[in-house]
Amino acid sequence: MTAINGFFGNADLRDLAKYTMAVAVMMTGAAAHRIRRFEEAGLFKPQRTGNKQRLYSDRDIELIRRIVTLEKNGVNLPGIKMILDMQGTEE
Repeated sequence: MTAINGFFGNADLRDLAKYTMAVAVMMTGAAAHRIRRFEEAGLFKPQRTGNKQRLYSDRDIELIRRIVTLEKNGVNLPGIKMILDMQGTEE
């Protein structure tokens, strides 16, 4: 792990965007259209490749899972945004 950390400097590897939409769907259980809707609602902003493909980091995956859980508990997207803002979750 030292070599990896040395290669990436002090970057937190959880912020490294490495998962495609298909992988994010498998990891979170959220349908692709829901993940895109979360993005449109301003809940997070995935990184993009040069050809505009979305790439998700481990932090994004964790956040999508939290959003899905809140949604399952009856919280709408504006409510989720407010909760995330209050918890200090950054885009």
